[in-house]
Amino acid sequence: MPGKGAIQFNMFTGIIEATSRVIKAVTSSGLKAITIELPKSFNDLKLGSSIACNGICLTISKLTPNNFTVEIMQETVQKTTAGNWNAGTILNLERALKLEDRLDGHLVLGHIDRTSKLLEKKMVTATTYFRFSLDSRDRELIVKQGSVAINGVSLTIAELNSNSFTVALVTYTLDNTNLRYLAPNSSVNVEYDIVGKYIQTLYHNSYFKPSYEKIL
Repeated sequence: MPGKGAIQFNMFTGIIEATSRVIKAVTSSGLKAITIELPKSFNDLKLGSSIACNGICLTISKLTPNNFTVEIMQETVQKTTAGNWNAGTILNLERALKLEDRLDGHLVLGHIDRTSKLLEKKMVTATTYFRFSLDSRDRELIVKQGSVAINGVSLTIAELNSNSFTVALVTYTLDNTNLRYLAPNSSVNVEYDIVGKYIQTLYHNSYFKPSYEKIL
């Protein structure tokens, strides 16, 4: 349980706390309501709590001792893999970061940039490598050895090409997330590092661009 006065942010670390099964998915009036089994360790949740489900920051609208429900807007359904969530789907779950928590992964907001497809899966010694498609519009947002969140999992870029990127997964990550179920052509939610997105915005703002005329 969080200590008295603990502050909770709508922010995550990309370190998955549990995987859990969707019990029910219902779409009505433009909203998709997803009911998910409540992990036993999630004993501090309450109505209105933020929780990352496969990397999407969602709000708990219903809560029972055995399950919780989140509602997903149509825009999010269309932009993420949430449109494919149905009874039996296994989701990665992470509760919102508290002020005193360690940041073991990287800063993840739970705002998905786009979906990507798994192109290749291979094993090299004890490490599994996943290669994902990369939209050309996102090339500036990703760097080798940088961070990226895949289905909410904080991962490091091992290889980078013009139209794909590769991440390396240790056995623990595979055993404790739903990434172990991915097969070629599977879709995943991708969130790029927020620091890179801010830098890109500043760079493309003419006020912050270097004055090459002065340099030359």
